[in-house]
Amino acid sequence: MPIAVSGRVLVYPYEDRNSYEPGDAVCTGPEGTVSKMTREEIKEYPDRIIGYVSAIPNYEIWGEKDVAVNGRIWIKVV
Repeated sequence: MPIAVSGRVLVYPYEDRNSYEPGDAVCTGPEGTVSKMTREEIKEYPDRIIGYVSAIPNYEIWGEKDVAVNGRIWIKVV
């Protein structure tokens, strides 16, 4: 199921958000989250990559419509 057509999206991480770094590949995780992929998973299942971490926000509100970040991270959808 598509999560976005393209661009950046705020998503809930499965693991501790502080364990993510920009450039990490992510796949789907439990209950609508994203999960960080290991190097082995990336090699074995490149088709499961849904995006790459682009930023770990340190702010609570984003944008003109005051969207709550609520512990989410930014990913660039592929």
